[in-house]
Amino acid sequence: MSNVICFFTGNPKQNVRPQTPVQAYKLFITPDIVHVILTETNREAERKVAARHERRLQNDPNATFEPWKPFTETEFWAFLGIVILSGVQKQSDVPIRELFLDSRSDPIYRATMSVNRFEDIRSYMRFDDRATREARRAEMGKLAPIKHVFDLFIKNLCAPYEPSKALTLDEQQYGFCGNCPVLQFNALKPEKYGIRIYWICDALNGYALNGKIYSGKESGVVTHGLAAAVTKELASMFYNTGRVLTMDNFFTSLPLVEFLFDQNLSVVGTVRNNKRDLPNEFKERGKRALYSSAFAFRPKAMVVSYVGKAKKVVNVLSSHHNSALVHSGKKFKPEIIQYYNKTKIGVDLMNQKVARYSSARITRRWSMATMYNIGDIAGANAEIIFEAVNPSGKLDHRRRFLKALAEELCIPQMRARLASNPRLPATVINAMKQFGIEREKANVNIPLLAPQAAVAVRTRCYRCTNDTKVHKLCQNCHSPVCITHSRLLCEYCLQKVNFS
Repeated sequence: MSNVICFFTGNPKQNVRPQTPVQAYKLFITPDIVHVILTETNREAERKVAARHERRLQNDPNATFEPWKPFTETEFWAFLGIVILSGVQKQSDVPIRELFLDSRSDPIYRATMSVNRFEDIRSYMRFDDRATREARRAEMGKLAPIKHVFDLFIKNLCAPYEPSKALTLDEQQYGFCGNCPVLQFNALKPEKYGIRIYWICDALNGYALNGKIYSGKESGVVTHGLAAAVTKELASMFYNTGRVLTMDNFFTSLPLVEFLFDQNLSVVGTVRNNKRDLPNEFKERGKRALYSSAFAFRPKAMVVSYVGKAKKVVNVLSSHHNSALVHSGKKFKPEIIQYYNKTKIGVDLMNQKVARYSSARITRRWSMATMYNIGDIAGANAEIIFEAVNPSGKLDHRRRFLKALAEELCIPQMRARLASNPRLPATVINAMKQFGIEREKANVNIPLLAPQAAVAVRTRCYRCTNDTKVHKLCQNCHSPVCITHSRLLCEYCLQKVNFS
């Protein structure tokens, strides 16, 4: 009965050999995703900044326009690095201003960007064009604000990884409380209110392979046969591969199992006791002996009914097994039950990894909550690939990987910030020094015979906090400076000074 099994590795593909955490992470957050986010974020920021300026003009006709500084790719990676690090350090619920401004917090925050810039990026970040969203809802439905980015992300999941033989289909529900068209409630989940995604993951390590956001009713129409439709959509990429898909009783039905068998995809899944295809003898609870098993066979599938606890029957349907094999032991578990227990945890492993070091911060926008979840899953997948290529042997290799990833994402932004702003505060300069980011020392040749730099109209000293105004400028950077914040040297001593 079992389908022909092909060769499976459960490892990165041969051409995927990332040498740094960032290289592994960028296998999933690719340039096409970054381009969409940068374009739409800058579009939204420019729109909001212009609208705010219009409101200011109503109160003050002489109000100056402060244009939006374009959101760059370096800043995007640094933003992800900051939220990843806050998740690793269990600080996702710590206020942003405390992370950036508290002198006892990690210096990487204030070294990377200012707190105001971080809050602006988080506020303006978008994943679609707001002007065309309503027109796209006819095609994309409720998921229009995030669907394009989510679909691009899903396409990247299988590209660098060859899944193992055993796969798991289950659901993830990440927390969100707010105005959301796809919000779900499940009292049995750790996050009772949230957004539900159906996932297929590798059963061995929880590597996410394919996913679909559950959007609920579309236009008030209830979707019948949801479980079968979701399973066929997610499993279609594994047709004719001979793999085995493990799933729970929400998805499992005899017609679906037989359909997937014809597609050369085996299934092992629990079956609800109220299914019509189940024999009546398998539904009885009180008359059967403890640890007893009953088997039934069809040409494409078999079912086992096992009494694991008193008056409790578990039914498992399988198109992968074809024998009534029961292992010797205290509980006489059938082979199908043992296989199901071993391979049902794939999505749970992914959920566990994401929840342990979650970067999700409080937000009122469900699309932003989805982006946090995408970043967490990308980090989990990237760590699996990086550890397979560069085994560390450390028990806490996932925490070490994410911490190294966050620092590697932030350092380019530190260098860009230092190069573009010659007047950074001393606290920021000192924070950058802890990561080896310093200005290069170079000799500054000041023409000794040149006249003293000055201005006709007095200007406020750039270092004074009061209203001190001066005529003279710094001979090197031409910034207005007073006597208190300058030093007098003769021309003979000036030649001996190494400026830095």
